[in-house]
Amino acid sequence: MHSFPSIKSIGTAVPPHKIMQDRHYSILESANGLSREEKLQLRQVYRNSGIKSRHSVLAEFGEEDRNEHVLFHPAGNNPPVSVSARMDLFEQYATGLCVKAAEKCFSELPGFSLDRITHLVSFSCTGMFAPGIDIQLIEKLGLNRNIERTCINFMGCYAGINALKTAYHICRSEPGAVVLISGVELCTLHYQKNNKQDQLIANAIFADGAAACIISSDPEIKPAEKTEFALRSFYSEYEPSGKDEMVWRIGDFGFDLRLSTLVPDLVKNSISVLLNKLFSKTGIEQNEIDFYAIHPGGIKILEACESSIHITKEQNRFSYEVLNEFGNMSSVTVLFVLEKYFQSLHAGDQGKKILACAFGPGLTMESMILEVQ
Repeated sequence: MHSFPSIKSIGTAVPPHKIMQDRHYSILESANGLSREEKLQLRQVYRNSGIKSRHSVLAEFGEEDRNEHVLFHPAGNNPPVSVSARMDLFEQYATGLCVKAAEKCFSELPGFSLDRITHLVSFSCTGMFAPGIDIQLIEKLGLNRNIERTCINFMGCYAGINALKTAYHICRSEPGAVVLISGVELCTLHYQKNNKQDQLIANAIFADGAAACIISSDPEIKPAEKTEFALRSFYSEYEPSGKDEMVWRIGDFGFDLRLSTLVPDLVKNSISVLLNKLFSKTGIEQNEIDFYAIHPGGIKILEACESSIHITKEQNRFSYEVLNEFGNMSSVTVLFVLEKYFQSLHAGDQGKKILACAFGPGLTMESMILEVQ
């Protein structure tokens, strides 16, 4: 029987500062400079977000505007913060959150020696520096310095699946490989005060988080009393008509996101075509899919997927739970959804299949099928 590389364990982490969505909205609404129309627009964005709480590496997002705040100045009376200052914050906080997720990941594998790790794939689209997170992780975790390193930067919300795909190919080409993938997104570091619809949505839904996985074909590496997820197949495509609807660029005062209200419609019109190609490639039909792990980019994205591929809200519930508890943490979010499956499935679920997908600039759609083992 063909042996597929599998996810042996998943660990996630969020920073300690919880942003309660109601509290954050009330601070923004009471800030100076908003017209009645802008307040109504803001209220609609927050009410429709599907988010109860998010997390940030900075405590200030749950506080009224103060001069000593670094980024959060909803009153707009302070000068904008430079990209270099935001990248300093990213360098200060990102690796620590990665370490927290990685240590949780390792704790799921009893007796696992870190010396077994042969490859490291790091990913993020909210910050960059060099020597980067990959080298810092090796030093802080005490990994071997000769580990092969791959860095995936600035791809957007679908990069987590891309990291899994990279690990999959490494394991297929080197059967003895043990790959650590580690991603971190500090989206709140790109908070910017303006009243454009794109920025209002970004300020309302994005959050900070990190995730890590161990991927290998080695049958001796086993999670404690848990299943593992074999990586069966991947398929990726981009829809050119959406290239201007979701855009991520480096501006002078933060990373600038263009997030058109047309994105859910683009996803709705494209995802079934994409998944049909995935099913054709694998010889698997949709009625063989038991579980769904869809990147919770927002309520409308999830609803668009449900409508297009004919699944229920209940089948999509882990994605809603992650959105509600943590917001949209960009590329690591789908791994939070997969972690919920990791924690809930058991030996009786062996052989069942999970379909995961995520979306980002391009408009790029990444998809994969996993099998419970």
